[in-house]
Amino acid sequence: MTKEKTIQITIDNKTIDARPNQTILQAAREYQIYIPSLCAMEHLSSYGACRLCVVEVDGLRGFPTSCTTPVEEGMVIRTDTAEVKGLRQEVLKLLLSEHPASCLFCTEQDECKQYMGTIRKVGATTGCRYCPNDHRCELQQIAENIGLTETSYPVYYRNFPVEKYDPFYDRDYNLCILCGRCVRVCNNVRLNGTLSFKQRGRVTTIGPAFDRSHIDAGCEFCGACVTACPTGALSVKVSKWYGRPEGQVATTCNYCSAGCRLILQTTKTDVIDALPDYDSAVEHGIICVKGRFGITEYVHSPLRYGTPKEMTPAGYNDISWEEAIAKAAGKLSGLKPDDCLIVVSPQLLTEDLFVAQQFIRQVTGSEEVASSFIFDLDGDAASFINLALASEPFETIEKAQGILAVGFDSTYGYSPIGVKAKQAAQAGASLMSLNSFESNLDLLSKIAFVVNSSRWADVLDLTMSRMSKGKAEKRFADLVEMWGSDLNKTCETFSCSSHNVLIVGPGIIDSPDRGKILRSIERMKNEYSWKVVVAHQYTNLAGMFAMGACPGIKPGEMIKEASADKAVVLKAELIHIDLRKKRKLIYLIGDASFDSLPECEFLIYQNALPPQCSRQPDLILPVSLFTEASGTVISAEGRVLQVKEAVAPYMDSKPDWWILKSIAEKMGKGKMKFNDVSSIQGEIKKIIKGFPAVKKRIEFKEIEVKGNVKTHGKGKPAAWKSSYRGIPLGEVVSGIKVIELKGG
Repeated sequence: MTKEKTIQITIDNKTIDARPNQTILQAAREYQIYIPSLCAMEHLSSYGACRLCVVEVDGLRGFPTSCTTPVEEGMVIRTDTAEVKGLRQEVLKLLLSEHPASCLFCTEQDECKQYMGTIRKVGATTGCRYCPNDHRCELQQIAENIGLTETSYPVYYRNFPVEKYDPFYDRDYNLCILCGRCVRVCNNVRLNGTLSFKQRGRVTTIGPAFDRSHIDAGCEFCGACVTACPTGALSVKVSKWYGRPEGQVATTCNYCSAGCRLILQTTKTDVIDALPDYDSAVEHGIICVKGRFGITEYVHSPLRYGTPKEMTPAGYNDISWEEAIAKAAGKLSGLKPDDCLIVVSPQLLTEDLFVAQQFIRQVTGSEEVASSFIFDLDGDAASFINLALASEPFETIEKAQGILAVGFDSTYGYSPIGVKAKQAAQAGASLMSLNSFESNLDLLSKIAFVVNSSRWADVLDLTMSRMSKGKAEKRFADLVEMWGSDLNKTCETFSCSSHNVLIVGPGIIDSPDRGKILRSIERMKNEYSWKVVVAHQYTNLAGMFAMGACPGIKPGEMIKEASADKAVVLKAELIHIDLRKKRKLIYLIGDASFDSLPECEFLIYQNALPPQCSRQPDLILPVSLFTEASGTVISAEGRVLQVKEAVAPYMDSKPDWWILKSIAEKMGKGKMKFNDVSSIQGEIKKIIKGFPAVKKRIEFKEIEVKGNVKTHGKGKPAAWKSSYRGIPLGEVVSGIKVIELKGG
């Protein structure tokens, strides 16, 4: 590996090595040399708006901005001279002439900090401690660092109304310094274009054009603008009530299969905010509304279970864990294997899934295990799962010359995939979207099919026909009439491309014709060599198959060996079970919907929030959520990702593995050989060598279905709207209001 070329520069009499493509500010930050800046961020291009990063450079006239000036060999730079300090102070005074500054200069700051900590929770900023960003504001830090203790300019308060009508975060543009960070991150990083500068002069502000609401302007509510804001102009509705965080933990989001990395900010007892990690190798900080804003309110929901409960004629009674474990063990004891149905969620951590399959096989002696994907996909399970487990890495999209997105919308989910598709389209790739409603990819698409999902297979077949120069069938006549010329141009690009990517979205799962759609997708993959990227809501589906938490599949059986002959078709058998048969007991671990379940005499519900249906469980076992547990998940890309405990479990909730282990011991079925997550990982490691530190992507075998599909009994079962442990993935809580987000 060749060493990267460097050049030598001198900053404040210190000689350092810099890369030729760096700016002065970037080089200084690498060596912890402080230069103030309010408009510069690592992942944004140089801008030079705030002028606070001025420096002196030998041989250059004036005071260049360090964020826009590239380094050169032998450059001599001074960052802390009297002239530079004075200029920075004057620039900051001008910025503060239209920004409330009493929190910076008031002589009674210390008293306010001690006795007025709760005032920041009000809506409008009018005084010292009224700012939601107080104590964590970059403007405060810079004023202190450059030694500004007063201002000689009168302060003009612009008196903009505080904007509170959109969900998730408030906007007080009286605190805005027009640094442009939010506009640039929205347009250049997220490629969404919701925000822009409006008006001129003193009335300049930021927001969607034509005074539209953010919802009407197509905002994705990703929160990138809030994270980028250096002042309190943008504040999260929930997080601002908690004040300054006391710690933070890096973990993996559990809302979908993308596996985005999050920075959870915490106090001693609560998760108060979730931030993106721009250093993440998975999504590079491109997270969605669910990960950014959906966690804090969810884990602190007033509906959340805190203690075990049992149903009585008068309603639910709180009981101890000893009573709950004994009751569950008593109901499970003596049952025949087919008397009990255990439903395991793919949202569980990998370690919990391993314990669940061990409990089912060793304790109940059964293969009667179901999951939400079986209810959702019915007879199409094998086709979908084979596509999902063989999904290509997201980076595949970056190199694509042609992209076709089917049933995919990344407005409120799957942001890493959506942004990569937009980036590829901007770079010249031919993008075609196929959906039943307008999606956020349509603006950059060469052609956007908005048709009922019953016609998606026809569109795919027509695309393949055009690519192979075939004659269109009569059933395509209306499609050809509507999009013929554009379709021909797009398909010509697909035909000439050696790298086409098909993005399969969760929209196909709810389609009544998903079998036909999946067969067309398989043709495009096998006959036309399309790369397939699957975005789906089953968080740890890959972990479920790796751990064998499926009927007929044992732990490690689905994972290909590194030495396996590529010419041999490797398959494992997924056994379909009878989902119509009445059971004596159903044990539901993690999923929230009961509408597709068969009848049963006793229902155990192991989850965090109440089910969203009329049917009520007989025994409730409260669980810890992913913010309160440690373990791993395996993403859609096959990456093994760490989940870390950020705070202690809520009230008396317990991890899934602990509950299952305790029931097994109470039943007298032997003691499971683990006492914590690391010991569970040790058991897994005996089967899957190197787990959890799998360095390469996990590759899975194909599956086939053994036996006939037996559904709920009334045709196809209703699609099980997948959720993360109690909240549907198409909904995100904001305040006391549930916002329904399409495409999630």
